Amino acid sequence: MTRAILAGLTEFALTALVIGLVILAVLVPLALSQPDPLEVLRLFVLGPFGTIRHMGNILEAATPTMMTGLAATIIFRAGMFNLGVEGSFFLGGLAAAATAVLLPLTGLIATPAAILIGALVGSLACIVPGYLRVRFGASEMVNSLVLNFAFLFAGVYFLNYVLRDPNAGALMSYKLPGDFTLDRLLQGTRLHTGVIIAFVACLLGGIWLYGTRSGLNVRIVGWSPGFASHLGLASSKLLMQAQIAGGLIAGMAGAIEVLGLYSRFSWTGLPGHGWTGITVAILARENPFLVIPAALFLAYLQVGGDMLARNLDVPSEIVGLVTAAIMLAVTAAAIFRHPAFLRLIRDIKGKEAGEEQGA
Repeated sequence: MTRAILAGLTEFALTALVIGLVILAVLVPLALSQPDPLEVLRLFVLGPFGTIRHMGNILEAATPTMMTGLAATIIFRAGMFNLGVEGSFFLGGLAAAATAVLLPLTGLIATPAAILIGALVGSLACIVPGYLRVRFGASEMVNSLVLNFAFLFAGVYFLNYVLRDPNAGALMSYKLPGDFTLDRLLQGTRLHTGVIIAFVACLLGGIWLYGTRSGLNVRIVGWSPGFASHLGLASSKLLMQAQIAGGLIAGMAGAIEVLGLYSRFSWTGLPGHGWTGITVAILARENPFLVIPAALFLAYLQVGGDMLARNLDVPSEIVGLVTAAIMLAVTAAAIFRHPAFLRLIRDIKGKEAGEEQGA
């Protein structure tokens, strides 16, 4: 486990160097176009660390993406491109809100029950594509993308006809009872106790993946299914375990997000934290321990971009430009060395060779 952590830290240091260069390449031209270039750089680079409130904003923004990044990491480590993390996040938030509105729970069990139900319901978005892959060989990437929107439309229907508050001015649920809200940690911010759950989950996920036999087996199946078969591992069972674990974590993330930040459920579109979690997993080189700094870094970019937009009349889209440039620079190598992607390329080449021989 120590060797894996050191190797991950080395890769992450190289990634950080590349990221720094990309930020400079994107920010310097923008800064030079403004009346005070140094102020642009100062606000973006140092502004998020200027006050406790801003640092709380970083932690707040990183909380859901730490969880979804961990979920994507576990799924990717099993060698599958299941993108149902986004759907799981949405369903987890909806199920937690439904638990709060519909079930007569109070006291200390209210919030844990809502989070548990959110995790269980949310896991469906990852379990179904995973089962279709294991049982029928269907592409989990295609199925998960389609099912994300199927679950979204079903969820909006449920929100409209079951949870909707007719007295509200928009499509949203009844107010969530106070027993179902997570406590705030920093006054003046929306940072809540969910951040503690996210940190602990990433640490436990890393210990499981690198320090247990079942975690080792999942990594073997993800890296080389043929070798896993030679060892006598139950590959299908391990693949489904990874999908279930990833779905539960992503569903829990959605539940924590709703209970920690909102008084009503009002998502009528996919919130996007699952997609960001996939980005975090790639940045972290699919290492649960490195998911934490990767999520904090993307949150830092978001807060820095927001500060530029609020204070210096710089378009808020700049943070999207910086993030896109970073991902283009640092994820290509990770994607092209991913075992599942390499197997896909080999299958395509094998089919082309077979077609040429048949011709």
